[in-house]
Amino acid sequence: MPLRAGDAEPIVDLQGLLNGVYDRAAKDFRIDYTAAPLAALSETDAVWADVLLGERELIG
Repeated sequence: MPLRAGDAEPIVDLQGLLNGVYDRAAKDFRIDYTAAPLAALSETDAVWADVLLGERELIG
């Protein structure tokens, strides 16, 4: 990602960047995480999503 020859490649905290954008966009207030997704998830993916959202206290 250097822009010029000799420039050092910057270290980019992508997870921090994405978390900041998500927080500023207030998606947690706009998305109903307790509702079933519009596109059906496989059983494995549904279990994974439930665990992840439960850990983040977005669902009970």
